[in-house]
Order: sequence, then C-alpha cells, then structure tokens
Amino acid sequence: MTQTLTQVGLIKFERPTHKPQIAWSDRAFCLSYWTEAGLEKEKLLQEVMDFLIPYKYFIAIDGGWSDWDLEIYRGIWSKVEVKVCAENHGGNKRLLRVRCALRMSQLATMAMVSYSFLIVVALILGMPELVTVAVIAGAINVGVILYENFGLGRIIYQVLSIVTKKIHLLPIHNTDTQSLTPSAILN
Repeated sequence: MTQTLTQVGLIKFERPTHKPQIAWSDRAFCLSYWTEAGLEKEKLLQEVMDFLIPYKYFIAIDGGWSDWDLEIYRGIWSKVEVKVCAENHGGNKRLLRVRCALRMSQLATMAMVSYSFLIVVALILGMPELVTVAVIAGAINVGVILYENFGLGRIIYQVLSIVTKKIHLLPIHNTDTQSLTPSAILN
C-alpha cells in the first residue's frame, strides 16, 4: 500500500529537527530559520507549494489583504494559515520566521454553528431527544475536526522540515519571540 500526505495515519514521521514554539491560545506554532544565502520568504513559500501541489493539497495565495501568505487546506474540515516574516540582518543574512495557524474550514465552522442552533431550538421546543442527538453528533464532529487539524499541523511541520533542508535553511532553536542579533544566532 502506498502512502500519501492525505493519509496522515500511514505516514512515518521523522523525529523533529527542532522544537517549534507552540501558542496554544492561537492554535499555532512558530519556527525560525537562518540563511546567509539571501533567500527571501517567497522562495520558502514557493518550495512549500511545489512540494504540496503534487499531493493535491488546495493552496490559496494571499492577494495582499490577508494576515497570511498561504492558506493550505486538507479535506473539508481543516486548514492552516502560513505566514512568513523575513528579517534582514545585513548583506545576505536573513532570519525567516514561519507561523502556522491551524484553523477550522468554513464548512467546519458552519457545522458547529448549525449544531449549536439545533441544540438551542430543540431546548426551546422541549425536545430532549433531539438535543441529545445534536450534542452527540456535534461532539463526534468536534473530535474529527481536532484530529484533522492535528494531522495537518504534523504534515505542515514535516513539509517545512523537508523543504528547509532542501534549500539549506538552518533551524534556529529560540525560546523567545524577539529578534535575534546575528552574533547570537551564530553562537
């Protein structure tokens, strides 16, 4: 049986190359990479797209008005918003910061709103059986959405690890989110 990036249960993930900073409240993780080859964020984004397109991932590119650079969808329940920031440190030295925020798709959001609306209407109409069915169905759907989001986050992390190795970006092991000086990065 062949494995694909859409079958997250079949993927043998590599051990993490470096630990991402996880912002649980934002449902996001952040990674930092150093280069002295003058690579800009567009190169990293293009490599991510080139890697994922053969696997039939739907990718939306920011038109200039969004808070993200790429929006990557996996299935109907989950998506990830990727934002890359490039810090210039003189000459060809760059620090690329990648932020990946896991989000529910619009369909998933509409489903959760529909379950909530159904529960409220059933409570108003005095239909406890319908409330029970809606709560159980909603809980199952929440479980599926969480599973899909977690799987997509793992896939995007692995894709970033593969792509950054390919274009020779060095991972930065940083515990704070403030900008680093070049001497701090090189030590």
